[in-house]
Amino acid sequence: MESKGILLTIKQILPALPVQERKVADYVLSHPHEAVGRSITSLAHASGVGATTVSRLCRRLGMEGYQKFKIELAQETGSPENRIYPGGTPEETLANLSQRMFAVNIQALHNTQKTLDISALEEVVSAILQARRVDIYAVGGAGIAARELHFKFMQLGINANAFLDSQMRVMSAAALTSEDVGIGISHSGMQRQVAEALTLAGSGGATTVAVTSFSATPVAEAADIVLHTASLGADVRFDSPSVRNAQLVIADILYEALLLQGKELAQEKLARVARSISDHLAA
Repeated sequence: MESKGILLTIKQILPALPVQERKVADYVLSHPHEAVGRSITSLAHASGVGATTVSRLCRRLGMEGYQKFKIELAQETGSPENRIYPGGTPEETLANLSQRMFAVNIQALHNTQKTLDISALEEVVSAILQARRVDIYAVGGAGIAARELHFKFMQLGINANAFLDSQMRVMSAAALTSEDVGIGISHSGMQRQVAEALTLAGSGGATTVAVTSFSATPVAEAADIVLHTASLGADVRFDSPSVRNAQLVIADILYEALLLQGKELAQEKLARVARSISDHLAA
């Protein structure tokens, strides 16, 4: 896994930061280039906090001091891949809008690549290969990734389903055992219903997995294993295309990883599914 860097690290821990430190973090994420040029006193003033709060955030990020923080931030902001793309304006042309949307989505995929924990991925793949049943939980826009993951698992002959309805999520989670896997998808990690489903599934012994952009959130904390998505976009919302694409690439990675790790079993099941579809179309 590549080094995430300061900006992505801040983005992921943002919900767990104390209120005052979060003010500094929000300012740095929204104005990274300006932050590089500020002294610790100036950054504290711009963030509406004291200089000691800035120092605490630096230490939380593993920096020896503010100067080290500025050096690493300067290196990141000098790279095009870490550019923060602002939201559109009424004056924006279609050409600029198209360019911005391509850039934001490419950036989200690159950042997700940097944050993906391969050891966590291996754990998830191993658990799914051994699972009797895999249930997927999501709300709203994350339902697109949940349905895609469900479809891909079915192609592999894995007993899986996606539950987007609140009562169905509860019934599913309550039925899972130590032989099963529950996967919750939530960009913000704050979806209470998804966290509840993972907690309930875990209480029955199931291996639980979160696909989320943020650590130290209810969904992440309810899971045994976390697969991180990531985006630096200043106006990223739970239903934005870049969020969905980051979630969908995780679905693609899991599909290909299951093919790789469970090659013989997967090929056999794929062939059986393909024959069934062929017979159905010919009927």
